[in-house]
Amino acid sequence: MKSMLILAMTASLLFYSCEVKIKAGETEKIRNGIELNAKGLQVKQAFLLHSDGTLIPDDNKVNVGEDVKLRLIISGWKEYNGFVFPGAAEKIAASDGAVLLDEPDLFVNYDNIGVSAKDAEYITLTATITKVDKLYDYFLVSFRVWDKKGAGEITGSYKLHL
Repeated sequence: MKSMLILAMTASLLFYSCEVKIKAGETEKIRNGIELNAKGLQVKQAFLLHSDGTLIPDDNKVNVGEDVKLRLIISGWKEYNGFVFPGAAEKIAASDGAVLLDEPDLFVNYDNIGVSAKDAEYITLTATITKVDKLYDYFLVSFRVWDKKGAGEITGSYKLHL
């Protein structure tokens, strides 16, 4: 029987009324073993959440079918008349190196209209492991968030454990 692993991911902007390398542990505002490299954009906070808004424990242990939301609180976007143009990519690979999902631009629908600069402060990328047929040591979620009208970029990754 062929192995099957299904993953889903989404991205959203939360609508609420120089180069820096950041490693987990260097600041309390970066949690869950998230490793980041930022240039031109500033990451104020980065952490993982459950769908109900509660924090995922630092061991990043989740269940199959559970949404995992990466919350990035970002500043430094290049503004045009109060709007910014974010891009976001996400890739998920199993511990054996197999790439299970690779989305090059989750915000492609915002290319022509942009979003308000205030809304772009809160970027959320969601990954869901919907089904597994064998055990993996971990899933590596890599991401990239960039400014489509500026030079700013954030790259990073974190591991999920079932």
